[in-house]
Amino acid sequence: MNDFIKFTAAADILAFIPHTLGESPKESFVALTMQGNRLGATLRMDAPFGADPVDYAQTLVSYLTADEAATGSILVIYTDENSSENSRPYSEHVAALRTELDIAGMPLRDAWMVTSEAWMNYLCTDPGCCAEEPLDAITTSTGNAAMIYAGSNITGFTEPAPFAGDAGTREAIAAHRPDGWAEGLENSRSQWARILENPGTLNGPIAQELAGAFQHPTTRDYLMTDVITSAPDQFTSVMLGVFPTRPDWARVDTAQEVAFELMKATPEGQRAPMLCLIGWLEWLKGKSSFAARYFKLALEDTADYRLAELLTELVNRGLVADCARNPEKSYARRMNP
Repeated sequence: MNDFIKFTAAADILAFIPHTLGESPKESFVALTMQGNRLGATLRMDAPFGADPVDYAQTLVSYLTADEAATGSILVIYTDENSSENSRPYSEHVAALRTELDIAGMPLRDAWMVTSEAWMNYLCTDPGCCAEEPLDAITTSTGNAAMIYAGSNITGFTEPAPFAGDAGTREAIAAHRPDGWAEGLENSRSQWARILENPGTLNGPIAQELAGAFQHPTTRDYLMTDVITSAPDQFTSVMLGVFPTRPDWARVDTAQEVAFELMKATPEGQRAPMLCLIGWLEWLKGKSSFAARYFKLALEDTADYRLAELLTELVNRGLVADCARNPEKSYARRMNP
């Protein structure tokens, strides 16, 4: 989206961040890389809350270095930790960040702080030229208007709908779990492909069959990788987002929508595979914070669910999907008509 919308003021960039993240950050550090005069990658991390300044700075910058074209950076601190005694919270962390960003070759160009009441330039301490600004200066900015006009909206995290089936659904789904034979696998993959091509044909019986197919680990893995039509044969490469060409992101969006629909027909204790699928696709899009929340829901649904544990480790290690690091392959959020 930042390829065709021109931002000319700080409020424009502050308006852009919730649109690109899908939610308004709270108690967070958000860093944006700059590629010349263009915005590059956007990264959100929880505010440090007592973390060692140098360790925190090195971790954040290690993520940003995935953008090999970055020539500079911008920092936005979302917090209500400021007070009359400390109008610039996390000053030691910001100082450490400036040092690490300089070393990485992406010096900090500017920084702002956003509270629940106002926003201000973080680096400027002269009240005569850097006074607080009202939040509506962000929502009424030209950048925000342009994003909305282009069809963007801040949807936020989508909670799965509650189970809407009957008491016999659990057994019905279990009965549709494949037995591991090649024929059953191919039938599940064919049915999944048909639904992704025409999601309007999904009904109750088909939802139970697909939910059952996702219960089998090998079948689940094939169904997940089948979302990416340009995926290579090697499963590990697919899971890490290493694709030879740009994914069909509209198909990815459809797969997530179908997974949400499947969960309406799937009781607790059988939802973890679909939650892992949704979270993994969020991770491919570069939304690690959303991904982590879906993996957490998967582990709450099914304790010790191995795939959720492995995918959580990807996020915890700060790994970014290969496709999310490449602007030629990365996700551009679908606009509403």
